[in-house]
Amino acid sequence: MARDADHDRTDSIVSPPPGVRGPPPGAGAEPPEHVKKPQVYEIFHGSSNPESQDGVPTSRPEGGETQQPPAARPTLKDGIQTIKPDDFFSVHKIPCARQGLLTGIGAGAVVGAGRYIFGARIPKAANWAFGTFVLGSVIQFELCQAARYQEKAAMARAVEIIDRKKAEKAAAAEEAALLSREAQEKAAAAAKKSWYRFW
Repeated sequence: MARDADHDRTDSIVSPPPGVRGPPPGAGAEPPEHVKKPQVYEIFHGSSNPESQDGVPTSRPEGGETQQPPAARPTLKDGIQTIKPDDFFSVHKIPCARQGLLTGIGAGAVVGAGRYIFGARIPKAANWAFGTFVLGSVIQFELCQAARYQEKAAMARAVEIIDRKKAEKAAAAEEAALLSREAQEKAAAAAKKSWYRFW
């Protein structure tokens, strides 16, 4: 009898096995709006698309940034393709180009003629003339550009000084006008006061 009572007591303590639970709340409902409509993010200059142009995802390092392929260096062919026929007709419009070319032509002619007069053969004299033309043109062009740069810097400083002086004059004139206005207001207030008293 005691064993049956103990068995009944243990059955009452042990809970029945859990039943099968149903779906979580909200599982049958439609997904929220932020799930149905994905966000569109703007890609800034520092970021990159995780997928390449071929649709193959690029490898991501541990930091999470995508590795962009190194930019191809421009070649001589790319530089030649950028030259247009109109560029040859507008060389004189480049600043300092005319002065550099004239200096190079004059220096090349003098050196070439001098080498020919002093016994050099025509091909050698022509080489000296061409080399002097290139060297003289480049040197004169760079000297002219440096002078232009210094002139622009001096003009910028002069404009800055003039603007500063104008601002100082305007501030002084404004301060003088304010002082004169205050003096006039004080004089008007003093004139309104009576010069005598009844008490």
